[in-house]
Amino acid sequence: MGYYMNELYRRYFRAPDFGELKEEIEQTRQEVRDWLDQTQRRELMRLVDTQDQLKANLAQASFEAGFRLAMGLLRELEVERIRRELEEEG
Repeated sequence: MGYYMNELYRRYFRAPDFGELKEEIEQTRQEVRDWLDQTQRRELMRLVDTQDQLKANLAQASFEAGFRLAMGLLRELEVERIRRELEEEG
C-alpha cells in the first residue's frame, strides 16, 4: 500500500504557502551561520537537512492518516447503509 499512498500524496497533496515563515527561517539560519566556523556550519546544515526530511516524512504520514481515516469512515457509512436496508426488508 506504501507505493499507492506515495502516488496519491504526490498527486493530491498541495503544501500551503508559508513564504514569509520560510524567509524568516532562512534569514535566521544565515545569521546563525555567520557566527559559526566551518565545522559548525556543516553541522548546522546537517541539522537543517534532517529537519526538512522530518517535515516531509510528517507531511506524508499525516496525509496517509487522513486517507485511512476517510476510508474507515466510508466503510462505516457503507455498513450503516446495508444495516438500514436489511432492517427495511425485514
